[in-house]
Amino acid sequence: MINSSRSSTRWTAAAVFVYGTLVAAAFAFLVYGRQGVIDPAVDLNGFGGIARSLANGDGFSSGNGPTTRRAPLYPVIGAALLTAFGQETAGMSDAAFYRPLIIANCIILGLSCVVVWLLARRLFDARTGVVAAIICPLIPQSLRYVGMTEVETLMGLCIVLLAFASHAFVERPGAATGGGLGVAAGLATLAKPIVLLYPVVFLPLAFWQWHRRQLSLRTAATGTAVALVCFGVLLAPWMIRNRVVTNGQFSGISGNAPGEFLRGYINAQPKYFLLQQDFGGYGPGEKWDPEANAWEKSFLASHGMPFYQYVRHADRSLTMVPTPPPGQTSALLEVEKDRIESAEMKRRLLHEPGAFVRKFAIQSATFWYIVETRSRSLLVGGIALGMLLLSSLGAWSAFRRGAAVWPVLLVVVYFNAMYAAFLAMARYSMPLFPTLSVVAAGGLVWLLRLAWDWTRSTGAAVDVGGVAGRGAPVAAVPVRSSREAAR
Repeated sequence: MINSSRSSTRWTAAAVFVYGTLVAAAFAFLVYGRQGVIDPAVDLNGFGGIARSLANGDGFSSGNGPTTRRAPLYPVIGAALLTAFGQETAGMSDAAFYRPLIIANCIILGLSCVVVWLLARRLFDARTGVVAAIICPLIPQSLRYVGMTEVETLMGLCIVLLAFASHAFVERPGAATGGGLGVAAGLATLAKPIVLLYPVVFLPLAFWQWHRRQLSLRTAATGTAVALVCFGVLLAPWMIRNRVVTNGQFSGISGNAPGEFLRGYINAQPKYFLLQQDFGGYGPGEKWDPEANAWEKSFLASHGMPFYQYVRHADRSLTMVPTPPPGQTSALLEVEKDRIESAEMKRRLLHEPGAFVRKFAIQSATFWYIVETRSRSLLVGGIALGMLLLSSLGAWSAFRRGAAVWPVLLVVVYFNAMYAAFLAMARYSMPLFPTLSVVAAGGLVWLLRLAWDWTRSTGAAVDVGGVAGRGAPVAAVPVRSSREAAR
């Protein structure tokens, strides 16, 4: 019987994986290049270019020596795929050249659906797990970056793995689950450094929960130590690399955090968050990115530094403009830019806390809806609002049954808060939607069961009324829902 159950679980997991992968592939290869709603660019932000540079033996570079601008995980995976399967010819389109990465994105979304299914089963039940797996790849936010060489699809998998590992560690603290948490957090940080502080937020809450449940804190401490060691071991090589290429000036995962922090103030203007002006796209009026670039250019010029940008050529190579001084690599220029902007970031935090609080509050909302145009922002925001409402119902349902849903919710709140502190637009919330699918499915199933119980109750009342109408004496019979009957 147990073997039969395990076999059924494996087959279901395989079916979920195939389903998610096929939905992603249908969008990436049949829809993305033909639709006219969003720009069908492939390598918009240069992740594919760095992967190409690695595959060609030119190092982790955007074209002017080593760079610290990007976290390494997605470009390294992309480089391995291009080395194994890539083939570049003259005049080849990005869609054709980066096809191995796009296929990998489809597989990654399929894996995300499997983790979503597993986590929803743990939090709710088998039926909710299937519902979560079904809706996960159908949400536009989950599919948005599948057809591009962007990190968001991989980040979606990393985030739901982080939620899964956090839940497992809270429920069963120990060396194995602690190692799983450390690996999940490490991989997520290597995909995007915004995750770096997650253990600092999560672990104190986990210890408080274990104390309330009167669990062995010694076992929990062992698991925590394993988690932190795994986390540190995964990050250390890249941090050492960054320290080497910046002559000891930078030891983080990727740079530009101060610049993103300052650009967030441009984002928090009423014309953008109230949708009075398009955020991006090709319509009339000033857009956020050119405005933020102009401000940053002026600010850096006042400190004697040019604002460097990359120009992309037809052969997919990049050139930095203006031309940097001899011997100045991208990494060294990025460190100098961060040094200047970090001082301004600290000044604003210390001397203008009110402006920061305002920015944080506004970006807590823009995180869910701001995209290129007003109409698309309303659509994206409406979908996000629906998912958040269903997630609220799902969280309430799980809480009533005593399920430990808070680690999953913490992941969502953590990302929302961290991006709100720096720079928050809907692009950054999209990797959260596979994780939101877990809790939203719980809310959807709860609503469906409620509607089913109400329908049965109404039907029973009509049947009783019909008998009474034919003159038969009927005693008052309480009508019970299916859930009450089961109890």
